[in-house]
Amino acid sequence: MPATVLGVLAFALAFAGLVSRYLPVDSEVVLVLAAASPYLSAAGIASMVLFAVARRWAATIVAAGLCVVMIAVLAPRYLGPEETGVPTVALRVLTANLGMGGADAGAVVELASSAADVLVVQEMTPQVAEAMSGAGLDTIFGHRVIEPRPSADGIGVWSRNPIVASGTVDGYQMPMLSTRIRVPGVRFDVTVLAVHLAAPWVQPLRWFQNDIARLPETLRKLADSAGSGAVIVAGDLNATYDMRPFRLLLDEGYRDAAEQAGAGLTRSYPSRPWLPSVVGIDHVLLRNCAASSAYTVEVPGSDHRGLAAVVDIPADPTAS
Repeated sequence: MPATVLGVLAFALAFAGLVSRYLPVDSEVVLVLAAASPYLSAAGIASMVLFAVARRWAATIVAAGLCVVMIAVLAPRYLGPEETGVPTVALRVLTANLGMGGADAGAVVELASSAADVLVVQEMTPQVAEAMSGAGLDTIFGHRVIEPRPSADGIGVWSRNPIVASGTVDGYQMPMLSTRIRVPGVRFDVTVLAVHLAAPWVQPLRWFQNDIARLPETLRKLADSAGSGAVIVAGDLNATYDMRPFRLLLDEGYRDAAEQAGAGLTRSYPSRPWLPSVVGIDHVLLRNCAASSAYTVEVPGSDHRGLAAVVDIPADPTAS
């Protein structure tokens, strides 16, 4: 009997995790269940084992079916990378939340210099912006558009290649920056949007709901203005791939770089020596280009890991 009861509880938890992926994030309960749903696959396996121990064969079969569905939902994120089949130019993109300016400026510069052609940062205070420039970031990345601000509101883009246009995107809790970058060997300028959405577990949930509900329209406008050009959206979206509002962003031809590259969960938060990262809330979204790799990196002093991606952009066929 105890095995049956435990099996029912484990099954209910796993089923709730699966269902939460397809619900609006309208409560903290759905938020937590959706974020935890990849891990709740283990509860499904436990329920199957417990039912088998209790010789509840019908329940065992049902639990096994649930396990198959949950694994089928998760498995595609580990398959890849996908082949583009066309000549491409590789652009290395790194997004890093600087932890309200607490990140080690020298470490960020060293990391960006070795792993990025485009650096997108969030939570950039005036102090850490000045420190990164003093550590040589502006020398390595000759082009930048930045908005240093106190607390979590600062944001910026640094690029090795020329930034030929830029602007702010209004209507969100925190600033966003839209840039156009001229990449050698690529016909159309690359659009890079630096994003930081409101945090649902620190700020009021409605702020996050409003931000992520507004973002699809912003992405549609980016797609329209970019035309055949590549679009790269990078930053702290404060949402995991398993949340339905996040997956709604993947319309208009967008893909999540980690999913496309088969990089798995790319857990980026929290990041502390005593606390392992458990959720992937930092993302790179792509349109008219593809990720051949994606991986997280340590950002000393920040409560986030950074996310690096190698983005393959179709090459200009007319270039010699």
